[in-house]
Amino acid sequence: MHLSKKKFKYIRDKLIVVSPKVKKAYNNQFDRIDEFLSCGDTQPAIVKSVEPLIISAYSDELDAVIFLRFPDVLVDKYKLKIDDRLVTSNIYERYLDGFEKDISPGDFWLGRYSNYNPLVQLFLSDEEDFIRKRIELFDEDKWKRVEMLTQEKHNNGKFVCRYGFYCFNRY
Repeated sequence: MHLSKKKFKYIRDKLIVVSPKVKKAYNNQFDRIDEFLSCGDTQPAIVKSVEPLIISAYSDELDAVIFLRFPDVLVDKYKLKIDDRLVTSNIYERYLDGFEKDISPGDFWLGRYSNYNPLVQLFLSDEEDFIRKRIELFDEDKWKRVEMLTQEKHNNGKFVCRYGFYCFNRY
């Protein structure tokens, strides 16, 4: 799976809207984002809300979900509905001083990482048929786990959202 130049430019120019001076810094991120997308750990995600657009992204490494906030225009662009299934490419980090504040590791946490950063594959790659087939990598029990953790996180008042296109801001 690779980063689409067309989608990259759409995000940079239409959704984030950077100045010409900053555009070069964003362009320098293309290869890094492409590598994250192609080498990241494919994991399930679900659409939690469409107004605003919030996606709940799962990690089996931490047995947790985090919420990602995206521009609402993507709802119509990809015909998204609440509970739609998606996939992400997750990149992991280990912090010596604990977990990122929006992560509560679950019962099946593997103990290797303390943070993850998901990239929603559909928003970044042109390989949409392949991406939709990747949804089938996960059995119904996994999807139920994602749904349960999403609902628990929402009910516990931990409805903190990360910016969905965080990877564009790391230059």
